[in-house]
Amino acid sequence: MRRKHLDVSVSHDEFEDLNNALEDHRDGFKRMAEEAANGFGLEPEYWEGRAAEVEGLRETIHEHSTDELEQGESSTKEAGIGPEVDSARDRDFESDSRQ
Repeated sequence: MRRKHLDVSVSHDEFEDLNNALEDHRDGFKRMAEEAANGFGLEPEYWEGRAAEVEGLRETIHEHSTDELEQGESSTKEAGIGPEVDSARDRDFESDSRQ
């Protein structure tokens, strides 16, 4: 199957709208699976699979999203003000005296 690469920048509200739309779409497939279990439409496994695909897409979007500054904003780190904050991933907790 051909794949598409998306590189978009959206506001926080737009990101939440996208997340909510994907959740609604996923939940719609789950409802279809419930109806299919009662004998309507396609097999429940089909709809459950589609729901899982949409959930995977939603998770991928969250995994690959990063915050960025809006135009005109600057971080305190860039401006040289305030304490420098390390990510927990970069810290050596065994030898760090700040614990």
